[in-house]
This record gives sequence, structure tokens and C-alpha cells, in this order.
Amino acid sequence: MSELAQQEFCITLSDLAAFIGTTPVNIKKKAEKILSKKIKSPWLLPEEVRTVLLAEGYKYPQKVISVQMLKGGVAKTTSVLNMGLRAAMYGARVLFIDLDQQANLSFALGVEDEEVPVWVDIAEKRKSIEECVRFIEPHVDLIPSSLNNSVLDRVLMNSNRNWAQVIKAPLEKIRHRYDLILIDTAPALSAVNTAVTVASDEIILPVNPDKFSFLGLQKNLTELEDIKSDFSLDFTRKILFTKFDGRENTSHELLQKCIDSFEDSLMKGYIRTSSEVKNSIRSGKSLFAGKSPVKEDYDIVTREVLGFA
Repeated sequence: MSELAQQEFCITLSDLAAFIGTTPVNIKKKAEKILSKKIKSPWLLPEEVRTVLLAEGYKYPQKVISVQMLKGGVAKTTSVLNMGLRAAMYGARVLFIDLDQQANLSFALGVEDEEVPVWVDIAEKRKSIEECVRFIEPHVDLIPSSLNNSVLDRVLMNSNRNWAQVIKAPLEKIRHRYDLILIDTAPALSAVNTAVTVASDEIILPVNPDKFSFLGLQKNLTELEDIKSDFSLDFTRKILFTKFDGRENTSHELLQKCIDSFEDSLMKGYIRTSSEVKNSIRSGKSLFAGKSPVKEDYDIVTREVLGFA
């Protein structure tokens, strides 16, 4: 693995030490004892981290999380990318699923081929789900998207089969391989997103300090409750506050409004605004490859998702 790949996909001994609550020297000694090897790199590979954390008593979840929001521009794809990559750094086995036809998540993970099989190929039984999984790095796989997925909603609605199971049923074949399956969705109320909801154990709804975002959140929550009732589902919903700017009254007002309205659903961590967040998808780099202070925010949120918080 190259140094660049290590920065993208591996956790530093310093970060792991801070998480466990010890010093880098101590975590290095502990890791060397657990792994029965000398550690010469400042990074640990995901499988090494997994071995260390399992020995420390941490347990990895097995769940499907979809990130949904009716309104665009709320850092939905950015959050999927950085939560998933950070989870992999902590040793989790992660599968990204891109179901937005704009394919920004796929592009950020280095897949830009319009010919690769996508979910519409699974829905129309041209490909198996196993054939659609792309290896990205150790502990990171992807089922990509492309413009070909733009017809997926119509395919579902014209199907004679139980279209609501078109995500969940194929996932049942492979979900045992992963600790986290993270699904990025298009900003819409659609048959596809209904099927995603049916397949989800947990739904994260990013909301930023904008009144239209808050209105979109309310609409999304109403839709989710209807789907939950219609299909007798038992998913957990969580709200992630993004693009928080401590210098602006609007951020404080909308955050307080979220606390007042959805305190039980609001995630403990929140994401500050920064140019790095805006550029991470466009540049194809995770926030953890640089020195952005926002990577601390996604670290906290990721630990909460993993149950490590």
C-alpha cells in the first residue's frame, strides 16, 4: 500500500492512541504484543486495527445504514464517504452502495466507468449482486452508480415482482460479509428510496442550518413514518447536523430547533462547515488525508455509528 493510500485508508498510531485513551508509545507496544510483530510504520492497516480493538473488547455492528435527505446540498454524500472510510480505518468491513445516478460517491472512490454494472442491472437480473461489488481497498468495497441508474425508479414501478424488496433481498446474500453497509441516495422521495428504507436498519438524515433543509427534514420524517407503518418496519432514525458555523446565528438557531424538535433522534456529534467538506467529493479525497479540523467531527460521528462512542 502506498503512502497516499495509507493516509486515505489507514489510521495513525496517534489517532488510535487518542481513541483508546493512551499514548502512541503504549498503543504501539500493545499492538506489537497483540499482533506478535514489530511495528515500523506510523499507521496500522485496517485488519491490524480490527485485531487490536477486538482484543480490547470492542465489538463491530452488522447493520445497513442509508443516508437520506429530500433536499440536496446537506453534505449527504460527503458524510457517507467520510463515515465509511473512517469506519474502515477502525477495522470495520465496509460496503458503500451508490444509488444516486449522479454517482458522486463512486467518483470520489475512483470509479468513473459508465460501463460498470450498477443496481439497475441487479433489479433487472442481468447481474448478481456479487458481480456488482467492486474492491476499492482492504475493508472497503463499493457497488457503484452511473446514469444507468436513472431508470431504476421506473423499472421498480413497472416490475411485477415485490419492488419494495429490490434492495433488501439481494443484500441478504452478502450482508454477512460486512460490519457496515452504507447507502448513498438521491435527494428525492421515490420508489428507490422506499426500497432503501425497507432494507435499512438505521437511517441518517443530514440537515444543515437552512430553513428549507429543516422543512425537507420534516417532510422526510413524515414519509419515513408512513413507510414504517405501511411495511411494518423497525428501523432507527438519526439526524446529523451538518455545516454548522459557530459565527452565524442561523446555525445556533437551527441547531436549537433540531434539539427542541428531535432531541431523541439527534446524533451527539455534528459537522462544522469548512472548504474541505465542500471540496472532498470533488477532489476525490477523504478529509482524513489532510489536516482539516472537520475530520475530528466525522471521527466522533463514526464512533457513534460503530457503537464505539
